[in-house]
Amino acid sequence: MTENRNAFPKEKISETFLQFSMPLIVVLGQDPSTNQIERILQLTYTVWNSMVLDKVRNSSVYVDALKKSLKSEPGALAIVEQLIARKDESFSNDLRLIGEYSFSNKGNQWHLKAEAKDPYKL
Repeated sequence: MTENRNAFPKEKISETFLQFSMPLIVVLGQDPSTNQIERILQLTYTVWNSMVLDKVRNSSVYVDALKKSLKSEPGALAIVEQLIARKDESFSNDLRLIGEYSFSNKGNQWHLKAEAKDPYKL
């Protein structure tokens, strides 16, 4: 694996992760459940990390496997395709992996914490 990279962004990965996920969260409407948001975060986490790993390894193995796993679910595959385009268009220079994350709702306040991982150190 060649380490040819720019510096990581200064913005917290949790903020970037939420920003990347927000178009799908907004579709849920005014009062989404914690479970609904968690399912979206699981999907966006998987797409984000698959794309980062493929980019740093100069491959398409992770994204291809993700698409293949959704082959029988055209609606989900379409959403993944949209997320791939969004990552390419708006976050292509952010090559941080999203590590462990936690999401909670405390007193009608959503809290997302996430750790950034360096994919070049895996």
